[in-house]
Amino acid sequence: MINIAIDGPSGAGKSTIAKLLANKLGITYLDTGAMYRAVALFVVESGKDVSNSIEVEDLLDKVNISYIQKDGEDRICLNGRDVSEDIRRHEMSKYASEVSKHSSVRMFLVDMQRKIAAEKDVVLDGRDITSFVLPDAKYKFYLTATPEERARRRYEELKAKGQTVEYDKIFADIVDRDHNDMNREIAPLVKTHDSVEIDSSNLSLEEVANIMLDKIGHIETQRVTSNEEKELKNEIVHVKPVKKTKKKNCFYKGFAAFVRWGMGGIWRTKIYFKDNFLKNSKAIVICNHYSALDPCVIISKLLGKNGKVVMKDEIMKNKFIANTALELGCIPVKRGEADISAVKGIMSALNNNKPVLIFPEGTRNKGENFKEMLPFKSGVATFALKAKAPIVPLMYYKKTGIFKRNKLIVGNAFWLDEFYGQKVNAVKDEATEFIYSKMTELREETDILVEKFKGNKKKYLKYKRIQNKELLENVGSRSKE
Repeated sequence: MINIAIDGPSGAGKSTIAKLLANKLGITYLDTGAMYRAVALFVVESGKDVSNSIEVEDLLDKVNISYIQKDGEDRICLNGRDVSEDIRRHEMSKYASEVSKHSSVRMFLVDMQRKIAAEKDVVLDGRDITSFVLPDAKYKFYLTATPEERARRRYEELKAKGQTVEYDKIFADIVDRDHNDMNREIAPLVKTHDSVEIDSSNLSLEEVANIMLDKIGHIETQRVTSNEEKELKNEIVHVKPVKKTKKKNCFYKGFAAFVRWGMGGIWRTKIYFKDNFLKNSKAIVICNHYSALDPCVIISKLLGKNGKVVMKDEIMKNKFIANTALELGCIPVKRGEADISAVKGIMSALNNNKPVLIFPEGTRNKGENFKEMLPFKSGVATFALKAKAPIVPLMYYKKTGIFKRNKLIVGNAFWLDEFYGQKVNAVKDEATEFIYSKMTELREETDILVEKFKGNKKKYLKYKRIQNKELLENVGSRSKE
């Protein structure tokens, strides 16, 4: 499967180059930016605030994006209506940048984009294609240009369409959007270490496309040569690959399904903000840890059948428990030593877009102060950096138990992108501290929800909206000063 990922700032020519590249290679062009613009258009036309995550999330179930062929090109449709021209209005750029900040929108569209890329050869362009949407894409490019050149191109484009625009306004919008895209909390615009950077300021579209095609052709030639060498080697030593088969134990598979169903009922837990959980996506799921049964509700209600759970190796001593645990997605790890098998299992799951649950404290917290977390191990940071995986934080309100009314809060996903491109061993401790600070923030939010608002989600969300509005007003007043 040929997946080509192109990232870069607004106005660098990504969409035009992606279309040209797709045409030359005879594969599909998927305009991810147009998808965000389509969602933004729907929000604006619905009379809702694009910066309000709650209002935007409530509309997503009503959004249906599709493509049609017209005059030899793909046209994007919103709920059956061709909006290819409407989404290109100048103001839609800013609205699209706003809606792209919301995790619910990003997960909604990312899931759609990944499914398409898994089924056909595609070229995708956007802000986080190489770092998040398709981190395993074979070909990655970072296309950029100076802000002045990008503003000039946009000005000429809009002027040619008959729109009355000012160059200074366009330039200011581009600088502002660059800042928003590069500093947003969720999957910001970054140049990954394995992306080929191309500055298009003084290059024609054809020259940029040729640079990319040369790079793709070089890699493909290497791949073909490598495959030929392998085939030749096998022929010389008369080695035929043996296909390994794995016997499936129907009993354990069925019993594990029963256990998965039963765990959610026995381990009574109220889950708040379940929609924050990244479905059908690679993610490292972390949670504070009080009881050996803490994974139960997470396995039952969140991870799904494809999810994995890191557990201590001691549970594998009993054959019955071991086989059931493996069917439940357990990855056994030997604590206190370098367990290569566990590392491979975790990385394999993440690389196959599966969520992996890890308790960063490394052991159960038996302290008297249930709000105080133990120091975190560096494993979560290491895996998140190597796999460029998002981290989804979970927080149990207090010590859990079978006969208690447990409360579990799902926080917003975050990335360790500020550490990307650096040696893992050099930054894993700093990254671990960052993860701990994120969990501390979620601890504080959990206390407010449960203690101040008695678990009333609506009142809590209203409180958060007021807080966010006041914060934006304060930032706006300071910027004017």
